[in-house]
Amino acid sequence: MGKYSINPWLEIQNMREEISKMMDEALNWGQGKLKQNERVALWQPLADVYETQEQFVIEIELPGIDRDKVNLEIKGHQLLVYGERRLEKDATGSVYQMLERSYGPFARNFFLPENVDTSGIRAMFKNGVLTITIPKKRVQSSGVRIEIS
Repeated sequence: MGKYSINPWLEIQNMREEISKMMDEALNWGQGKLKQNERVALWQPLADVYETQEQFVIEIELPGIDRDKVNLEIKGHQLLVYGERRLEKDATGSVYQMLERSYGPFARNFFLPENVDTSGIRAMFKNGVLTITIPKKRVQSSGVRIEIS
């Protein structure tokens, strides 16, 4: 059997990320963001959010999840993305030696700024990435000249 070593700094980084997730969940619970009658998310998919002059774009990694299992909702000034990734067990009785991917219900909440047009939101799912585009409201620049008398 070949020799290999595990980078301890990588393990510490993984532990820090897990603790950070737990702290975020505890903070959300304390602020009333997770309610008892709502489904509690077990994990949060990774997301990138960026802004252009015309829109906001959210890209969420959801590999292995069917498009039909992902839900998008607008509630007030929040965009909610939620669903579930199920662990499909093999009927042949195989036993997992390692499980690193997250399974169960997931959720992400994004607070939307005032200057968005929620009626124009579009979502596209391709290659395991959900891309949500949120157009900005058009600001009317009334270049009216005022004469001085």
